Amino acid sequence: MRELDYEKLASKITDWIRDYVISAGANGVILGLSGGIDSATTAVLSVKALGKENVISMGLPIETLPQDLEDGKFVADHLGIKFVICDLTSAYKDFLKVLPSGTDSNQLAMANVKPRLRMATLYFMAQSMGYLVIGTGNRTELAIGYFTKYGDLGIIDEFLH
Repeated sequence: MRELDYEKLASKITDWIRDYVISAGANGVILGLSGGIDSATTAVLSVKALGKENVISMGLPIETLPQDLEDGKFVADHLGIKFVICDLTSAYKDFLKVLPSGTDSNQLAMANVKPRLRMATLYFMAQSMGYLVIGTGNRTELAIGYFTKYGDLGIIDEFLH
């Protein structure tokens, strides 16, 4: 296993976030915050890079366990950042209702709609406020293909290419 200098790596990432936001002329970043390790780490690095006043987090439940929303709020409160809740469950159910008969039996397709709705919401909010969406995925997910294209992959793809 390779040795990593975590402080140096964190500094490099925060510098990159700060420089990217400044070069884009954005007001800050917005992210989906579930309270899991990936989104919590992204939130911490974003706050270090931009300050808590320039980071907005969102809880975007879709038929989600209440604990997930509580975890996200806990992290946001700990960091002192805004936490906006936008329950997308009804949008998800309405979307499935308008699909042609029989297409709602594909469980994978139905599951992939959720991260795409979340990403569309994040981009809408970001554009409305002059912010950038910052992704919360990781290289392992990309390497094994555990992501939804144009959903939770929305930002990773831009960063790696």
